Amino acid sequence: MLRIKRMQSKDIPFAVRLTDQEEWGITPNAYRRLRRLNPRGCFIAYDGITRTGLTTTTVYGKELAWIGNVIVDEGHRGKHIGQSLVEHAVSFLQKSGVRHIALYCFSEHERFYENLGFVKDSSFLRLRRSAARAKHPKNPPQFRRPPLLTKVMAADRKAFGADRSKLILDVLREKAGWYIGSGRDASSASYLMSREYPDDCEIGPWICTNPLRDEPGEMLSRALAIIRPAPVEISCLQQNRGAVHTLKANHFRKVREGYRMFFEQRTEIGNDTSQYALGFLDKG
Repeated sequence: MLRIKRMQSKDIPFAVRLTDQEEWGITPNAYRRLRRLNPRGCFIAYDGITRTGLTTTTVYGKELAWIGNVIVDEGHRGKHIGQSLVEHAVSFLQKSGVRHIALYCFSEHERFYENLGFVKDSSFLRLRRSAARAKHPKNPPQFRRPPLLTKVMAADRKAFGADRSKLILDVLREKAGWYIGSGRDASSASYLMSREYPDDCEIGPWICTNPLRDEPGEMLSRALAIIRPAPVEISCLQQNRGAVHTLKANHFRKVREGYRMFFEQRTEIGNDTSQYALGFLDKG
């Protein structure tokens, strides 16, 4: 009999083993972060006493929630466990009063989520750059004063459409990532976050609000010069042609495609033209 229970700290080793089946590289600390952000919103599926799958949710106030990390153990697939996990997560989020529920999925899973009531919104690209050491750019953009972190969070909130400062500050506090950026005036704020994993690095979120023409390219060049010489991955909305052009000019190549999807209806939220890179595919 299938049961779905709230994830506990004792479930984290199982969660890591499970996502390692897909080589997602999710660490124990990442699951601890998810549980800190939403202690009641991470779930484990059981078939009898055997743990068989999991999913996670991240809530950003009453405006938006994200579903991520939907995965079922290889030996238990084909039993509609993934469907039950997503339905359970949606029900949990609806009862919590969240207005919009979203997720990112790769194209091969599009039909699965459409059958569960999700509607495609924007497409995104997953790009990868082989390991290389970049040259330091001339006159790299920088933040001048610490208070600009507050400005950065305000810009991120407008671009993303909800307040994810708790997540971003948690990543910075745990030294799981770092950021660079620039801010010229009250209407301009840009920042780029990088996170490092054992085998590669990931860039995102990357927000550019009213950037100068060359600013995104200079910012990316500076980040690549700081990142250790390892492969770098990034996800960006396909409709942001400026971001796609900048990434391809810096030797990023497409490896996968996917969609941002909303439950039941497409939603106008945030500012996609300011999002040069998506933040966290499993958290929004």
